[in-house]
Amino acid sequence: MKKIFTCMAPLLLAALVCSGCSVSEMSTLRELSRPYTGVYACEKLTWAGRDLLEDFEYIRLELDRGGAAVFSWERRSGGKGEFSLGYDADVENGLVTFSSGSVRRTFPLGGGAVRMELIVLGRLLYAEFSA
Repeated sequence: MKKIFTCMAPLLLAALVCSGCSVSEMSTLRELSRPYTGVYACEKLTWAGRDLLEDFEYIRLELDRGGAAVFSWERRSGGKGEFSLGYDADVENGLVTFSSGSVRRTFPLGGGAVRMELIVLGRLLYAEFSA
């Protein structure tokens, strides 16, 4: 048994050294796994204090692994829509930045939720999406 361990120890050490994985890089493993990707359902949508969510069958936000996001919705009165844009997530700081053309907006990301606040026509639009 001691001979096997003596032969295997250098091989295991060589495998660790050659793998390129170091303790300082372990923090990026969370980024590589991208735990924030998936489909988020809108659970709260208000504009100037008025609940708008009741007007929709669903509103969804989908974040894929390649940096693309899709907003999709269906109104109760009929009609569906979809809007595609790019995104970049900063897991360490708990932020997600959406971009469409030259427009970029950053929002909090964490705890399985994305919270958005925008001023639209001089009034606050608030949306909360949960995974």
